[in-house]
Parts: sequence; structure tokens; C-alpha cells
Amino acid sequence: MAESTVQIKVPDDIEYRVIGYAFGFLISCGGLLAGSMFEERSLEYWAEDIVPLFFAFYTGIRLFRSFVTTLTAYHDTVPQRRRPAPQQRERMQGEHAAVAQLPQTPSYTPEQVVEEVAKRIESQRAEAARKGATGP
Repeated sequence: MAESTVQIKVPDDIEYRVIGYAFGFLISCGGLLAGSMFEERSLEYWAEDIVPLFFAFYTGIRLFRSFVTTLTAYHDTVPQRRRPAPQQRERMQGEHAAVAQLPQTPSYTPEQVVEEVAKRIESQRAEAARKGATGP
């Protein structure tokens, strides 16, 4: 018995079509919300909203068809992962290790810290006294 395969022609931009039809459907539904049927809260005014109804119906059907086509096209595909091999990751980390290291910060002893703070306080006092002596 011969096997028959069914081929589905899928355009390259099928994802963009789904997104486009979804936005078109949202816009047409917005037109329905601004229409007479919603304003009067009655289906008797359907003739006044025929254009938004037509657009909502058309874009809804096209959205459904393109969505189903997208799902069937991607049903059997396996997602590809683009991770480098472990050997490449280790080699890359070794190459860039020297660049990624931060320089060591100088470590001060407590005596040096106290000495620097005392110098700074003395210089601020001297500057304040100098401004006070030459001030008005």
C-alpha cells in the first residue's frame, strides 16, 4: 500500500500574519464596541454595524486559519538550541579570565585610616580658620 503524504504550503511570514490578523480582529472589535448595537444594547441595529461585523468575521476566520496553520507547521519541529559545547565554554572562560578580573583595592590598616581622617579634619579646620580670619 502506498503512503500518501500531505504537504501544507506554509508561507515564510506566517507568524507575522497571525499577529497582523490578531491586531485586525482587535481593531474590528473596537469598531463594534463603538457601534450602534453596543450603544443601544440591542441586536436590532446590526444593519448599521455591518462593516465592523464583516471585518470582525473576516479577520476572525483568517486569524483562526493562520493560527491553525502555524500550529500544524510547528507541531513536528524540534526547537534548536544554540548553546556552545562545554569545551568551548571552558576555553572561552579561560581566555577572558584576565580581562574580567577586577584590580585589588588597597587595604588600609586601622591606624592608617585614623591618621588620614585626622589629617582631613585638621585641613578642614585650617581652611575654616583661614576663611574666618579673612571674612567680613
